[in-house]
Amino acid sequence: MGRCNRDGKARDREQILRVKNDDNIPFLLVGNKADLEDKRQVTVEEAQQRAAQWNVPYVETSAKTRANVDKVFFDLMWEIRSRKMEDAKQQNGKKKKDKRKKKCVIL
Repeated sequence: MGRCNRDGKARDREQILRVKNDDNIPFLLVGNKADLEDKRQVTVEEAQQRAAQWNVPYVETSAKTRANVDKVFFDLMWEIRSRKMEDAKQQNGKKKKDKRKKKCVIL
């Protein structure tokens, strides 16, 4: 997910929200290079606070050790699926579809 520095700037996230004009976009806040703890630029607490502010999950990953890399993709796919199912439930309440199969008739 976008660039987030110590000042809390998250230009990518804000741009996505502005362009999509939709608050229901699935996001995860991902901290990479978790294996380089001694070179950390953003504390875990800062990242967790930002995730709470945005109401998104926070996951730390390491491409080098593969820690949580798969988890990020699975979590994002789960979030997308959950939102699609919720949207489908809301649509079903608004529209009643004819569930009968349409048959082709040859005369």
